[in-house]
Amino acid sequence: MKEIKAFIKSASLADLEKAQALLADAIEKYTQQQQAKQEVLELLKEKGLTLEDLQEGANDKRTKVMPKYRIEFEGKIVEWTGRGKRPKAFQGVELTKHLA
Repeated sequence: MKEIKAFIKSASLADLEKAQALLADAIEKYTQQQQAKQEVLELLKEKGLTLEDLQEGANDKRTKVMPKYRIEFEGKIVEWTGRGKRPKAFQGVELTKHLA
């Protein structure tokens, strides 16, 4: 805001008129975007959908990798894809004996 006040004090009339036109365009664009958002939300409500319905699966772009190894460790079944750090259950174990 300080920058705007400094600009206003030092700008010529032509510069102020350009700034006014740019601000009017920005305000118009913002108003149109807000109106479009409202229309989309109303359409979603009309169709019985929520924003969460549209975002299903969109956040996680990683592909699901099937486990390559499976072992029982301390009464629980532990699975590992073979990627990343080796889990404690697979430390010192012959992996070929525990293929999933």
